[in-house]
Amino acid sequence: MEFKTFISLDDAILRGTKYLPKVEHKTVPVMEAVGKYSMREVKSPHDFPKVDRSAMDGFALNSNETISASKTNPAAFTIKGELYPSSRVAYSVGKGEAVKVMTGAQLPAGTNAVVMMEDTKQSGNLLEVFSPVRPFQNVSRKGEDMMKNITIIRSGERIAPPHVAALYECGIKEIEVCSISIGIISTGDELVSGEVVNSTQPMLVSYFLSKGLQAKGYGEVEDNVREIEKRLDSMTEDILIVTGGTGPGERDYLPYVVEKQGKYVFRGLRIRPGRTTSLAIVKGKPVFMLSGLPVAALVASENLILRIIENWFGLITATKDVREGVLQRSVVNALGFKSFVRVKIEEGEEGRKVIPSRVTGSGVIYSVIDADGILVIDENLEGIEEGQIVKVEMLRW
Repeated sequence: MEFKTFISLDDAILRGTKYLPKVEHKTVPVMEAVGKYSMREVKSPHDFPKVDRSAMDGFALNSNETISASKTNPAAFTIKGELYPSSRVAYSVGKGEAVKVMTGAQLPAGTNAVVMMEDTKQSGNLLEVFSPVRPFQNVSRKGEDMMKNITIIRSGERIAPPHVAALYECGIKEIEVCSISIGIISTGDELVSGEVVNSTQPMLVSYFLSKGLQAKGYGEVEDNVREIEKRLDSMTEDILIVTGGTGPGERDYLPYVVEKQGKYVFRGLRIRPGRTTSLAIVKGKPVFMLSGLPVAALVASENLILRIIENWFGLITATKDVREGVLQRSVVNALGFKSFVRVKIEEGEEGRKVIPSRVTGSGVIYSVIDADGILVIDENLEGIEEGQIVKVEMLRW
């Protein structure tokens, strides 16, 4: 099947979002959820700390009784007892009294500050304080960390280590996460024979894993309609990706599988690299067809597949780091296509320089490793002249 109509990237994202399957969310232990996306909003069930607590080892007392305390005129107190974080004893402290407290211990009634041990002298149950303390000095206030009903994590937000700490503090040990799964195969007799190394598939598997999604590689399959059908049938993932064999060539058999078992959502994108990128529905599953060349496949995964998944599940992703600089060499573009140009960034006294890569092949993966960012040229431009100020999306894998 030939490429009759290439569609825009934005149109492809809109079309593709309509065809993603409904996926049941998965509940996992919080410790295993880091890097994944929460599928529900989680709020703090109570203030944390629940009560005023000592922020250090010292003595809890009424700060008003230390106003004039100094080394030559210490304030005198009677030590009423000791409190630890695990203590269940409740003290009520009166005038001239103090309680020895360890870090994390609940502040006794009648006290509003903690004086550090190094600012005191203890003799039996007698205490001398040599320095004044302010109200609530050295105290972790109730709700200081988290107030009741404050949002700990939003639905669609990626779970980070600080979220784990907050969830544990609230007694939450499990959380629902996005569980959409991606299966990837690569077609080509040259891959099966080992004549050509299949670097694209492991790159894509690791790419989607790095984005907090489930991904699995299913190896290589020869250029044979039946073998491709069998491999696709064996894959249980929600989204399937096939690299290679997507073009109109005589030995590109994937289009025959689509014609036999499914239908196209779109066939070809107005992007470079990656113009052969297509989406079909085969036996009810979305099958993304990508170039076997690593750069083209990576561009399509980043700018099409990931965007569709984000839209469908409402995933909240990090804001892109976009920087401006002066283009050091003119770049051309095929009118009607959106181009993703690999660039280097140089900082100097004259400002930031944007230098397009001289190697632009879709199969040259080192050009991505060596690049600092991507210059996106809109489809309505034939290019950008040297000396123009441009915006670069910095690469952050």
